[in-house]
Amino acid sequence: MLLSAVTPARLLAGKVLGIGLTAFLQAGLAVAAALLIARQTHSDVLQGTTPVTIAATLVWLILGYAFYSWAYATAGSMADRQDQVQSLAFPLALPVMFGYLMAVTTATSGSPSVLVHVLGYLPPTAPLIMPVLVGLGTVSWWQFLASAVISVICTVGAARLAAAAYQRAILRTGRRVRLREVLSA
Repeated sequence: MLLSAVTPARLLAGKVLGIGLTAFLQAGLAVAAALLIARQTHSDVLQGTTPVTIAATLVWLILGYAFYSWAYATAGSMADRQDQVQSLAFPLALPVMFGYLMAVTTATSGSPSVLVHVLGYLPPTAPLIMPVLVGLGTVSWWQFLASAVISVICTVGAARLAAAAYQRAILRTGRRVRLREVLSA
């Protein structure tokens, strides 16, 4: 009955947007509470953090969420049982773990390698790497913008793939939708 009023793509987009807004609201409240506590206790936890670094981190938080929410939506759409979700989602977690390790290593060393600069342009790792590069002052505004544009383009592609997978999965009963079926249509 719901699908007679809303297309599967809009239903999925509503789920992604609703979950995202809820997560950002919760995170915003936690950050506000932490900042208030830090201010009241005269903590220097944010000493040395520039507004540009904070803005870059927020931009990449949103871009990273958008990319990964659609990637995970695609994986979730192709699972027909709960026990399949972990095996479909695990490959998506690998770039996050790798990007995190590279970002922490770069932030502590203070000198990014060529590999780290390349990872700053790849949508699976850019949300973790690019804020570090901005914080270190090793990227210019046009490099930041180029990375963001690449991420947005790939996010649109991931959203289209997720919508196709969700549409095929929601209208099917029986076996799960295979990635080959989604890509071929």
